[in-house]
Amino acid sequence: MNTNNRVTAIVPAYNERPRIEVVLSALLRAQYISEIIVVDDGSSDGTADFVKKMFPSVRFLANETNRGKAFSMNRGVEESSGGIIFFCDADLTGLTPETVDALVLPIIENTYDMYIGIRNNKMQKSFLPFALNSGERAIRKELWEKLPDFYKHRFRIEVGLNYMVRYSTKKGIGYAVMPYYQTLKEKKYGFFKGQRQRFGMNIDVSVAWFCAVYDFWFLGHIIRKK
Repeated sequence: MNTNNRVTAIVPAYNERPRIEVVLSALLRAQYISEIIVVDDGSSDGTADFVKKMFPSVRFLANETNRGKAFSMNRGVEESSGGIIFFCDADLTGLTPETVDALVLPIIENTYDMYIGIRNNKMQKSFLPFALNSGERAIRKELWEKLPDFYKHRFRIEVGLNYMVRYSTKKGIGYAVMPYYQTLKEKKYGFFKGQRQRFGMNIDVSVAWFCAVYDFWFLGHIIRKK
């Protein structure tokens, strides 16, 4: 595989010690993944020690403080060696190497500009605009680098990527419902803390949505179609 088709998997993680093993095990066995980078976003639950001990072949980066998901994703991209990036959340259940390869292959083959895995959570997959905010997606690094920094902030990231690729590229977005699930925030952190985090996430998503409609749909000037 040439450098342009070398795939780096980037896993942003915040207090995912009980869940990250499933994800990293699948990535390590995936055929098309050449490099794995975990970016720990200020975890306090032993995520760092666990990854370093159990997965020594995985590159590990640590933010000194909690900087948010998009910051961690961008840091991973800056440290990556692949021309294709596969982003993967750290809290998935049921992820397999075959699923990872199925999400990466359409980008290797230049079928789409970005390919997204829709999680098999009933609530998520029932509404496509929400489902497409999934954290599992493959995209070429050069396209990621064209996304304005405004969207590389916490949970604005998926909305920004979706609108940029949909309205500013030739091959657009592909997606498929995949047989894995995401652990609910309320289950990870408890009901009240989970609800607070969900509220903050929804604020980020709403801000990004309004801005992205203007930037990419109305103006359409970030990346011109050829």
